[in-house]
Amino acid sequence: MELKDYYAIMQVSPDADAAVIAAAYRALAARYHPDRNKSPDATLRMQELNEAYAVLSDAHKRDSYDRKRRLHAHFSGAGAQNGAVASTMHVQDKIDRALRRIREIQDRALEQVRQIQERTSQQVREIQERSNQQVREIQERAARQIQEIQARALEQIREIQDSL
Repeated sequence: MELKDYYAIMQVSPDADAAVIAAAYRALAARYHPDRNKSPDATLRMQELNEAYAVLSDAHKRDSYDRKRRLHAHFSGAGAQNGAVASTMHVQDKIDRALRRIREIQDRALEQVRQIQERTSQQVREIQERSNQQVREIQERAARQIQEIQARALEQIREIQDSL
């Protein structure tokens, strides 16, 4: 089982950072894009370049690819049978699929948490608004009652003054 060398396709070293990989992709895409390059292998070269960039520009895919590369180098270098390499690569593929599934589940769980937080925040705002409205109503009633008490007190004062 042969593993494509995406680093060679992208013409970068395996320890290249994301900026170097992006710059290499832009330069190679400009050179090999079929609209600009009329050679017969330009389309194939561009497809390989897109495939390599899709893997190397995504941190999770790149980690998975690097693990496969190390396994492939280890077993190929040790003179192992192709069956052992294929079996190990198959197990690694299963692990990678499981890790992707875990990430998908985590992403969905985070989205659900965000939705719950949003609903809770909305409910808190609604409760605060109702509370503020109730406080305003209580203040208005208290103000009316104070005015009524003041009016009665003034009337009683007038009655007392009139009786004197």
